[in-house]
Amino acid sequence: MIMAIRLCQWDIVGTCNLNCTYCRQKILSGLPHLPKGQVFKIIDKLVASEVEIVSLAGGEPLTLSFLPEVLRYLRGKVKQIIVTTNGTLIKIPQAEMLKEYCSEVQVSIDGSCSAIHDQFRGRGTFDRAIAAVRLLVEMGVTVVLRLTICRENKDDTGNYVRLAHELGVRAAYLRRALPIGNYQNGDVLRPEELYAAFKDAFDQGKKFGIHVGSADYFSQLEFDRRERDKAEKNIAERPNQILSGCSIGIDAFYLTQDGKVLFCPYLPVYCGDLTKQSLSDVWDNSEMMNISRNIRWNQTGKCAACRFRMSCGGCPAYIFLTTGKLTESDGGCWVNDPVC
Repeated sequence: MIMAIRLCQWDIVGTCNLNCTYCRQKILSGLPHLPKGQVFKIIDKLVASEVEIVSLAGGEPLTLSFLPEVLRYLRGKVKQIIVTTNGTLIKIPQAEMLKEYCSEVQVSIDGSCSAIHDQFRGRGTFDRAIAAVRLLVEMGVTVVLRLTICRENKDDTGNYVRLAHELGVRAAYLRRALPIGNYQNGDVLRPEELYAAFKDAFDQGKKFGIHVGSADYFSQLEFDRRERDKAEKNIAERPNQILSGCSIGIDAFYLTQDGKVLFCPYLPVYCGDLTKQSLSDVWDNSEMMNISRNIRWNQTGKCAACRFRMSCGGCPAYIFLTTGKLTESDGGCWVNDPVC
């Protein structure tokens, strides 16, 4: 194999009890999920390739009737099992199941109050999700909150982190909404708007001592001194190597509910099929995986000139969705722009 695989992000089911306004899953929601036997065979392939972390999402994974059996089969075969959920289906039985099998549960909360959250996810969803978080924390489950930044909640990110602190969760994650799925015609935020939203979140994280993270890695380089120091050190010690940022094809891959390996949830370009191939075959021979490993050397514009290119490089999906090219620069990043 070319590189060690750390993470499999697996949308194990496409069905969901909600229909969020920014959901990217709409483009794949019609795909059937695999029967239990095939799911187990794919798990065996992940284990054969020594995948360390399996992160199950959807759709809503708790709508999968045999999820407990999947978690039971996974346990002990990988280092970490993570489940991402909207939280609305979690009662005591589901919480007990998640506690037994999961290293971490990530719950999507898109605002600090029902007035903001419910406009994305539906009336009453905030109260149900918060009740689920409280139950999980009370039971000793490691919980992380996740927020997708849209225009409607961009000024609430600091309050969201404060809420995470009040709930006693481990961390609060944020990422921007991408123009795909339900949000295909969404109002993409400008760099200065993203800067303000991330700044508020990271400031509150420092104030309350709660970890704030983001898949938009340029925000961590800007606001997390430890991440910036690590990037500086890695750049000095390992020049011209991909150090962090988008990890697709580097040490991670994305798997859909029908067993296909796609580039990522936001850029569904075919890479392979684990119902027919081994993971090592897809990982080593997929043309798209190899393209991913070489994007940063071929970028143009401000990303090409940025000294943090190998530690960030922007989001390839966002770049493609907004420019039509994989090798352009990330227009949402402000690092080389005078916006702050």
